[in-house]
Amino acid sequence: MKFSQLATMAIVGLAVSVAALSGASAQDKSKPAPSATPAAATPASTVQYKEFVLGDPKATVTVIEYASLTCSHCANFHKTAYGELKKNYIDTGKIRFVFRDFPLDTWAMAGALLARCAPGDRGSKLIDLIFKNQDTWIRSEKPIEPLRGYAQLAGMSATEVDACLQNNDILKTIREVQNTATNLYKVQSTPTFFVEDEKVEGDRGYEYMAKVIDQKLKDKAKK
Repeated sequence: MKFSQLATMAIVGLAVSVAALSGASAQDKSKPAPSATPAAATPASTVQYKEFVLGDPKATVTVIEYASLTCSHCANFHKTAYGELKKNYIDTGKIRFVFRDFPLDTWAMAGALLARCAPGDRGSKLIDLIFKNQDTWIRSEKPIEPLRGYAQLAGMSATEVDACLQNNDILKTIREVQNTATNLYKVQSTPTFFVEDEKVEGDRGYEYMAKVIDQKLKDKAKK
């Protein structure tokens, strides 16, 4: 899905749009590769942005995904390829996988906020749930309602959901991450992956991603 000029303009106003939802309901190779430093989680009363990092923190190869929760290609990747990557590369400690939000619209931003607010390690699971059910919730008359329901399944109370949708600090950080991806790493579409310094645009499937990862693992082993 392309990140168009229209989408850029729309996201400028997301701070107001996403906050209103709660009340209404009750890499370019000439540039350095994106870094992946996890941020510590904080108590629910002072929720802060946290990086989603899976796998061995000492893995020699890092894979970073930039995705929008309303992107059908992103959802397809998570439904078809991600499970195999997780089983064969993340869970085995071969790679460290980082998920970063690149929201293309208000609903993607709302979902991103809720995932970042989810307690403990449930944020990544909430992202999987949102992608798995994308065809259903995105076509709802009020998409925010199923999103709120998914967040509550992840352990958030209705009050915490409301507070999360108005958390301007997390929203600002998501936008900063997205702006960095756009301006520094030249991300123009979703999903976009970085396997170390190699940029992979679009859902290329498991076999393609595995081939790129295997080559990076071989290169690292030679050093």
